[in-house]
Amino acid sequence: MTFKQICAGLLAAGLLSSMADAAVRPQLTRAVAYAEDKETTVGVINDSDSTYMLQSWLEDLQGRDSGIPLVLTPPVMKMEGKSEGKLRLMVMRGEIPQDRESVYWLSLQEIPPKAKDTANRLVVAVRSRIKVFVRPAGLTSEGARASAGALRWSLQREGSQTWLVATNPTPYYISFGRLTAGCGSCKKVTPDNKNTMVPPQGSQRYSLPSQAGTGAMKVTWSAMNDWGGAGEEHSQEVRP
Repeated sequence: MTFKQICAGLLAAGLLSSMADAAVRPQLTRAVAYAEDKETTVGVINDSDSTYMLQSWLEDLQGRDSGIPLVLTPPVMKMEGKSEGKLRLMVMRGEIPQDRESVYWLSLQEIPPKAKDTANRLVVAVRSRIKVFVRPAGLTSEGARASAGALRWSLQREGSQTWLVATNPTPYYISFGRLTAGCGSCKKVTPDNKNTMVPPQGSQRYSLPSQAGTGAMKVTWSAMNDWGGAGEEHSQEVRP
């Protein structure tokens, strides 16, 4: 059994805590790697007083770790207490889509120091992960920031279920900071799957709860920027 398989088992058992509980964590909630850059650095911080080992690896959105067009170094590093470190990403330019962004998971697994007295003590393994957005030549931060305003919305109904459908004509992934919908007399609601990204040059639908109503409604949204903050707010009226 591999180390990552062990971590996955711990996660399923509830023994892996969230990023907020990690001693070692990434400085930002996402990273952007440009194919034209020699390398992209990802800062990591050890907030504890103890020395930790840090293992890092890359996966695609389906959890596969093979065929990733990025080189990550170092895969294992030692971090002293109250210290900062850097991971480096290098894009394999010829192996990424040239007309759109691609995205991968960067996982960070801290390995805690061995306790002097291990009797009756649970050592908790903590894993964090962030998205890495990879941009080919010609895609820019400014273009990504403007992409949210290019979204177009429509409604779909299947029986009693109503869906908001986002169509993205841009080459960028769009992640929502805010997404609500509501009619004039209805309470604004947030789709159940708001955290699902809209893929570049594609579409994504979002499930609305029943209290959203059945008539025309106003969709309000903002997208997350390259640093994980909320961008400009947009709105659009949609009708059945």
